[in-house]
Amino acid sequence: MQLKRIIALRVIALLTIMIITVSTAYAYFTIQRHRELTLNLWKTRSAVLAEGFKHLILWDDRVAIRQMMLSEVKGSDTLLYGFLLKGGEPYVYTFEKGVPLPLLQQRPPTDVQPVWEFEDSEDMVVYDLATVIDASGTALRIGLKRSAIDAKMQPLLISFCLIGLLSIGVGSYLAFLIARRTTREVDTLAEAIARYGELADENGPAITATTSEVTELVKSFKQLTARRRGAELALASLNTQLEQRVNERTVQLTAANLELDSFAYSVSHDLRAPLRGVEGFSCALQEDYADRLDETGNDYINRIRKGCVRMGRLIDDLLKLSRITRREINRVPVDLSRMAEQVLLDLKASEPDRNVEVRIDSGVVASADLTLIRSVLENLLGNAWKFTRHTAMPCIHFSSLNNNGDCIYCIRDNGAGFNMAYADKLFLVFQRLHRADEFDGTGIGLASVQRVLLMHGGRIWAEGEEGKGAAFYFTLGDKEP
Repeated sequence: MQLKRIIALRVIALLTIMIITVSTAYAYFTIQRHRELTLNLWKTRSAVLAEGFKHLILWDDRVAIRQMMLSEVKGSDTLLYGFLLKGGEPYVYTFEKGVPLPLLQQRPPTDVQPVWEFEDSEDMVVYDLATVIDASGTALRIGLKRSAIDAKMQPLLISFCLIGLLSIGVGSYLAFLIARRTTREVDTLAEAIARYGELADENGPAITATTSEVTELVKSFKQLTARRRGAELALASLNTQLEQRVNERTVQLTAANLELDSFAYSVSHDLRAPLRGVEGFSCALQEDYADRLDETGNDYINRIRKGCVRMGRLIDDLLKLSRITRREINRVPVDLSRMAEQVLLDLKASEPDRNVEVRIDSGVVASADLTLIRSVLENLLGNAWKFTRHTAMPCIHFSSLNNNGDCIYCIRDNGAGFNMAYADKLFLVFQRLHRADEFDGTGIGLASVQRVLLMHGGRIWAEGEEGKGAAFYFTLGDKEP
């Protein structure tokens, strides 16, 4: 409907402009031609009058000449006045008070019957026509009213206007028919496209194409619709399969979680019991038989006890990692600056003899799970505290920065650092880049940190250099407030 209206309006506007332009031009040239023909007619009439006045002028019969002039003026609505000039002076005239001075001052050229156009005192446009009667300079001057000449064209102009309006009306009707004929098929197709109807269905909008262009368009649209239907069916089938796979994976995940719970229970109870037995018997052996064992035997027992302690810590870390994967996130606003201060105070209390420079940026706030984010800071700040143990002037710095609206938190130290070639192993379980006799640890802390940050929708990465410290960057999926 919109396309039909646009086409009809454009055709009507173009047709109206053409008709008005042609009519105006034709009316203008018709009026001009009518004026020219009227002037030529009065030139002939003036010559006839001048010829009749010759004998009367010889007899000096001014009364007869004036009567003839008045008869001409009264008998024509076009003729305004008439007068004779003889020797440059008024001889006979139709004016009541004499010939107006502007007419006397006007000296027409000497060519045959010149026409002078002027406006009188009443703003009437007058054609003044001069006809020479004899060689002595006697001339007949008559005045014609242009308004009276143009008034005779009014019926023709009215007819012209009526014909133009009729032409515009007929043209508008034809434009409407053309627009309807042109857009009938397109409107049907546009309606089908708007509804994205199924043209192949019985309920779809019917299209009867009568032009090759529309036939091709309908054919292409039907092919497109058929492809869309095929894609929808394939997508529906994939969605069904995906839903089935999700259900299957959900069942598998539930079973895996149950197995993980069983494993955690086994680790917590079944493995700890024999480990406590090994540690208890090794302790009793060292206490009861220390005097019977040499130095090598006592060293073996010490190694067994240290291994038991390390194994216990490893079991604790594995249980913590297992619990993290099953915990739900409860985000709350957390003051990370204050939390970092508390963690470092605990670390200083554990080793009061160490002198570590601590710098914590104030006002670092994030949206995170309170318990889980504390475990992240304990692991990262604990690593920074641990790996600066052999540094002469240790320094730990906690800060944050804004990167295009993303909050990035950083924990930097000047400790042992690491080789960037092995950076991809930092966050894997049981992967350690330093020997156990240099720095203690189980290799699970950074893996649990990565799990926590992924659960928050964030990530973690690190930069470092051996002997020059390391920097750990992480995000929590929140934005700069």
